[in-house]
Amino acid sequence: METVWVHIPSVGEYNTVKPLLELLKENNNRLVVTYSSPRAENFLKEQKIPDEVLHLNILSLATGYFLNNFLKSYSPQVFILVESDRYPALLSVKVERKFIVNARISGQSFKFLRIFRGFYARFFNTFDKIICKDRESCAKFRSIGVNSKILTPCGNLKAVFFPKAGSPPVLPKGFVLVAGSTHKGEEEILLSAFGEIKKRIPSAVLVIAPRHPQRAKEVLKIAKMKLPTFKTLLRSQVFNPHFKGDILIVDTLGELLGFYRIANVTFVGGSLVPLGGHNLLEPAYFGKPVMFGPFVEKFRDLEKLLKELGLAYPVKGVGDITATVLRIHGKGVNPKGDLKEISERILECYKRELQL
Repeated sequence: METVWVHIPSVGEYNTVKPLLELLKENNNRLVVTYSSPRAENFLKEQKIPDEVLHLNILSLATGYFLNNFLKSYSPQVFILVESDRYPALLSVKVERKFIVNARISGQSFKFLRIFRGFYARFFNTFDKIICKDRESCAKFRSIGVNSKILTPCGNLKAVFFPKAGSPPVLPKGFVLVAGSTHKGEEEILLSAFGEIKKRIPSAVLVIAPRHPQRAKEVLKIAKMKLPTFKTLLRSQVFNPHFKGDILIVDTLGELLGFYRIANVTFVGGSLVPLGGHNLLEPAYFGKPVMFGPFVEKFRDLEKLLKELGLAYPVKGVGDITATVLRIHGKGVNPKGDLKEISERILECYKRELQL
């Protein structure tokens, strides 16, 4: 049994690499996960996959002193770094095999690494494999002096996700538009568009799931002000499994994927306001068309994949949303690929490169 050490910066990277962690556990490895974001502690300690979860603070990553103590205590044979990092102490750890998975270099980091390319290239070149999320990321690593032989573009691990979502407890009847992970400023736009959509599609139902469920009552108030004649309820107020209203505001946890599953068209929030967007692929796992605004800079790679699947519908405001929903209602969608197949292909590539 090998001890595998996986370092992640935050919760987001844990969710990204979770399919790999499950594979490592299936192979009877001892799994030690370290993290650098204090906000990740409570979440990670609740996870059942790792054998141990430890916090490595910025000081330990920068100086390497506590890092050496960690290596002596746990003696990992394998080190897996998620996405990348700039701390020489972390990049230069000595273990039998080490990898970077879902490797990428952000725009800001790229400028920094290009200035110190000679210094950092020698650290990156100590890795057995740097498995990139796309070809562009591999090109960035090459441009700072990383050996092409250790670079492989397997694909984005964020696309490797097999959701276990049944139908939600409440089933809206009609043509269902589900807006997930919405933020302040987006609901008003969606509600204005829905008012127009309802004139053309009387059976239309809008489900809004705010990113932060505690905002649900605020969204309910906005909806009743903007569309006072529409029947609008909080999800927690609905006990009949067949919802017969016009607008449903989700104030419960863990049901969004279920609503995506039964939707006719979806919208992913954090994208009509400058917040960088959220995971655009969640509705696409169920083959659903996905609307999103212009602010998806955190997910450009997923936007590209969504376009390849024929499920991407960029929108900028009320007019775009209205027109897009009416077009989908009239003509439907023609997906060009299967996200499940893509997920399986990406995961197989990682298994091959990591020799799992």
